Amino acid sequence: MIMAAAMENKKERINRLCYLFLIFLTGCLMGWIYEEIFYWVTEGLLRNRGILYGPWLPIYGIGALGIYAMKLLKKNPVLLFFLCAVVTGVIEYIIGFAGIHLFGMRLWDYRELFMNIDGIVCLRSVVSFAVMGLVFHYLLEPAAECMMGKVDQKTIHSACRVLLLLFLTDCLLSALFRTPITY
Repeated sequence: MIMAAAMENKKERINRLCYLFLIFLTGCLMGWIYEEIFYWVTEGLLRNRGILYGPWLPIYGIGALGIYAMKLLKKNPVLLFFLCAVVTGVIEYIIGFAGIHLFGMRLWDYRELFMNIDGIVCLRSVVSFAVMGLVFHYLLEPAAECMMGKVDQKTIHSACRVLLLLFLTDCLLSALFRTPITY
């Protein structure tokens, strides 16, 4: 009986980790798509703005996990909106600050935009992320949760293993060979 409970607990942890990893990767991909569309519209250019070769921006994945962590606040959309703005703004600032001061890379530049802090975070970005947070909580995450319930867990675990291998390979190759766009 204890062994069966321990196995079930392990399965639940693996399922939870897969779910969180898929949220992370979905955030990475959606962020990459958002950036490509945004800069295509504003600059007329399509180019991979990320630090990785693949179609994913890890900062958005981290932001997606931060947004997901506020799931309990879903019943209060106004509070959720403001906390999504704060949490994603803090994440953006910490990563932007680290990029500049630890790696000598400014991966984005908001110095010319309204209400910016050190050119790392600005009003436009945090409002965009807050809106994306609401879209995530009220549209994307419920649909994903429903889909996850319909797919065999072994299939999900296999997909997560393959995606993790691809992501880690991309991280390694990008660290060795890619020079990201900087400002």
